[in-house]
Amino acid sequence: MKNKPAFTLAETLIVIAIIGIIASIVTPMLFGTTNDAELKAAWKKQYSDLSQATMMIVADNGGTLAGAFPGDATGSEDLKNAYASKLNIIKDCSGTSGTGGTGTGASAEGCWHSGTNSWYYLNGTGRTTDPRPGLILNNGNLMLFEINKSNCSYDLSFWGGDYTRCGHIFIDINGFKKPNTIGKDIFRISMTTNALIPAGARGYFNPSTDCIENSTAATNYGYGCAAKYLYE
Repeated sequence: MKNKPAFTLAETLIVIAIIGIIASIVTPMLFGTTNDAELKAAWKKQYSDLSQATMMIVADNGGTLAGAFPGDATGSEDLKNAYASKLNIIKDCSGTSGTGGTGTGASAEGCWHSGTNSWYYLNGTGRTTDPRPGLILNNGNLMLFEINKSNCSYDLSFWGGDYTRCGHIFIDINGFKKPNTIGKDIFRISMTTNALIPAGARGYFNPSTDCIENSTAATNYGYGCAAKYLYE
């Protein structure tokens, strides 16, 4: 009888080693892709929830956000309180007196990232502790609020925008988990008189230059990813 061909032990070990090397390369890539997809899906869901909350605030104020949060510099606290009344929250952090609050700010009170280089632009530049008011939602998301003009006349044309806004919101859709980066898990939204507009829409930051993976260009803040990922 003829012996059937078979792998030797050495050959088997070589194959196993090759499979291990390939797995070590591919697995992180697969997990990274899945994680990115999950973050984008979470962003879309949270944007929808915030849009609904905004429509309720608009209705409460006679059909507009103009004048809903008095004080160009100190209306951020009122802005935060308005959203807190429409969302399910587990923590409320007051801003400093400069933002209309009586507290020490979202970072100091545990609603936002705290310390030097605790959150980042997409180009890798670090950001620091923030004195503005914030919230933690029951799903773990973090929110940061700022009023620019209480009459919603803040002009965005300097940044290329074709509209004016009342203020803006930052949201970290996976809480304190990394990467804590604008355009990855942190997104920015503008408020007009009657709606939300994601950064990167209507000329306010260009996703083609402001949402580039692995680019350290000075203009690559990551703001433009907010609109890009919503419309993908």
